[in-house]
Formats: sequence, C-alpha cells, structure tokens
Amino acid sequence: MMKKLSQTPKAAPVNPRRSTLFLLAAILLLALGTVAIFFRPWTDSRTPTAASEPVDSFYMPADFQHLETLLLGGAQLAELQPDVLAGIVKAASPEVSIRVLAGSPADRSRIETVLADCELPGTTVDILQLPILTMWIRDFGPVTVSDAEGRRSMVDFHYQGGRGNARDDGIPRSIAMSMGFNLLGSRLLAEGGEYLSNGRGLCLVSTRMISRNADHLAQENAQVMANFAAILGFETLSMVPPLQGESTGHVDMFCAFLKPDLIVVGDYEPVVDPYNAARLDLVVERLEEFPTRAGPLQVERLPMPDHDDGVWRTYTNIVFANGILLVPVYPDYCPDLDEVALATYRRLLPDRRVVGLDASQLSRMNGGLRGLTMNIPSDRPLLSADVTPDH
Repeated sequence: MMKKLSQTPKAAPVNPRRSTLFLLAAILLLALGTVAIFFRPWTDSRTPTAASEPVDSFYMPADFQHLETLLLGGAQLAELQPDVLAGIVKAASPEVSIRVLAGSPADRSRIETVLADCELPGTTVDILQLPILTMWIRDFGPVTVSDAEGRRSMVDFHYQGGRGNARDDGIPRSIAMSMGFNLLGSRLLAEGGEYLSNGRGLCLVSTRMISRNADHLAQENAQVMANFAAILGFETLSMVPPLQGESTGHVDMFCAFLKPDLIVVGDYEPVVDPYNAARLDLVVERLEEFPTRAGPLQVERLPMPDHDDGVWRTYTNIVFANGILLVPVYPDYCPDLDEVALATYRRLLPDRRVVGLDASQLSRMNGGLRGLTMNIPSDRPLLSADVTPDH
C-alpha cells in the first residue's frame, strides 16, 4: 500500500528561509499523494512490509532519543502539584536542560518557591513566562520534527482540549519564537498523548484521533491519516483503540516505546477489567512481530492497576530525560505493582536510572507524568546507536 519516494526533500534547518520552503514543499507533496501512505487500520489484520532503508527525510523523534530540552507546563503545576514539579526537576536536571513555562508572575513566584524549598538552585531550570493556562503541555505543546542530520522544525496542531483554551492553543507559536524554530501549522486536532513515535517512521495512533478529525475536517479516515503522517514524516501508522471508559483516549495510557523495536503494553487481569484485558491482548497480537526498520517489534507487558475507584492509573505514561527514566507510581494504592513496573523498566533499560515518582494526585486529575512534559530533541544526526543515553 505504500511506495517510498526515492529522493525525499530534507527537513528545514533552524531558521533559514530557503530550507523552510523545501520542508513545506516536501510536506505538500506528501499530503497531495506523491507518496502513498500505507497504514494498518484496527480492523485490518494484514501485516505491511516496513521499509528497510535508513531514514533520509524529516521524521518525528521518539521520546527515548537524546533530548536537548525538557519542557514543563508550569502553569498550575507549582500550585497544584509542587512535589511532582520538584521531583521531575531534581531527577532530570542533571541530565537535560529544563524549561518551565509560567503563565503569570504568580506562577513564576510559585515555581521559584518550590525550587527553593527543595534546595534546588535557581539556575537548575529556565523559567519562561508565556501565556500558558494549564499544566498539560503534552496536549497542546509543539511537536518537533527533525531530519537525518538533526535539523529541526516545530509543528503546531490545532487544540480544542477540554482542559485548556485558546491561550494554550497559542503556546507552540510562543515556544517556537522563543527558541528560534521554524513553525509549521496544521488544522488537525492532535493531542500529544494520542500518538507515539518509534523514531524510525512508525507511529501508534489512537483511533479516537482519526475519527474526531474525520468529523472536524469532514474527511475520510484515510485522508486524515495521510495528512497526519505527512506533516510528521511517518511512513507507517498502526491504529489502536483507546481503553474503554478512560476519558482521555490517549495511547500513552497503555503503551510506550522504549526502543525502535521494543514497546511496552499494559496488561489487565480479566477479573479486573475483562473488556480492556481482551482489547489490550488484541493490540499485542497485532503488534507482535510488526516489521520495523530495526527488526520485528518486540512487545513486553506491564500490569495495570485496577480502576475500581474510578481512577485510571498507568505505568506507561513515562518521561525520558536522557539517562533518566521517570515512572509514575502509586504507593498508597498498589505498591506491589509499583515494584513490578520499576523492575521491568530496569531490566529492559539497564543503561538508564529508573526513578519512580508518586503520580497519585495526577491520576485523579486524569493525567500522568508524560502529560506534564514535552521533549525537544537534540540536533544530533540520526544514528542507529542514538537510542541510549550518554554517561
């Protein structure tokens, strides 16, 4: 179903106008169908053949690839979740530059107070005052695309999330301007938790995102998928259904790529949630041995806490910060499962320091650690070895 273009234009370098035109032209050609997107619908049991040649055009880096900056949605965070803010900064700041977005002078003051109370030096983070309203920056923040040589641009999707408003929808433009990145706009509705990149052209995307864009743009599902794949440089889309009953519809509530060919998927006990247990088993069945550029996709399972109290807890809403992996834990609810999750990540990622952070209150707000962050990848050239941290 997919044909690869033999000579794909490179992504835009930072700022120069001429290269920006090349990137825009590449996206336009892809969107118009010069390259036929091939995807794997949820109802399609066929297994596509992934391209084997190295990435030679722009693409969306994966979370696990090397970061230059970790953005935090500081509005609300210092006020509502000061311990989480302090925990993220304390664990990640030795490994990556951290920028916290403050929506007001009061936000800035609260952030500075949290850092001071935790005896973290003010130089640990850069506080940017931008018109941000909520802390869920993964929902609306800019998505960085890069080319094989590390030249980056940002993509701004339309945002109509229930947790924010037009102020949050304008944040990608403000960030791109403050960091000197080119900005590419899109009419697509896409929250960052609705899709995951393996860093090699494969994307897991929620069926929720596709269906709501079909309604929003009055387009067929295939056209929505083609437009989405084109602007982020994906070659393969694998659609997965969200958890039944979970309000966000995000795939990062039950999936996380750890390497280009390794993904963890949540696992419910059938007696706890028979419907979602069967749904996730089917997701795994369709993903196992899925061909990727790095080899067949390997799937590891992680136990999911029950949601008998109406709270959806997850161990896949994780944050990569180069040599650090931050994992949500729930010590007052399921400490035994916490230990299983942490041990699993330590086994699968022995080169990273795995840190558990209490996300109990975040889960009650229908969120997780990853939702508070947005990663800005480094300008390193894309190398097959660039999936492990530096030490």
